[in-house]
Amino acid sequence: MNKGMLGLLMLLGSPLVAAQPEVYLVASVQLGGSNLAQSIFLHEPQITTLEECQEAVRVGQRDRDWQRYHHIFMRDRFQGFTGHLDYRCVFTTQRFSSWNDRARYNHPYLISIDAQSNLQVERVASQAQCATRLKGLPPARQAISRCAVGNQNLL
Repeated sequence: MNKGMLGLLMLLGSPLVAAQPEVYLVASVQLGGSNLAQSIFLHEPQITTLEECQEAVRVGQRDRDWQRYHHIFMRDRFQGFTGHLDYRCVFTTQRFSSWNDRARYNHPYLISIDAQSNLQVERVASQAQCATRLKGLPPARQAISRCAVGNQNLL
């Protein structure tokens, strides 16, 4: 048996390690009356359950001081408009670059969160392409999905 074949057999026989889901907070703001939204994906390694994430959100909103999942949405940029904030604690095996409040929101994403709080993010070429893809999804998936721009890279 040659070395190449032996290497292939060893690779096939080794167990593949799947990425373990981690808890993220998806924070989104949608401009009222439009389909324009921005989303950020925040991860705190010490928060490992949805319950811990939800408690951090509750405390952050109550105290208006986010000790965990620190972030800022610039409300002054929405003068004259209403912005709806939405916080969702989710599980995902996908990873994102760190959030930076000064980076431009120029990464369009199709974001889906199912009933079990599993996050699926797909990078798309443009917001227009995202809207087209969203309309083409089956109704059940369409109901749990939205388009948004982010300033983080999907790793």
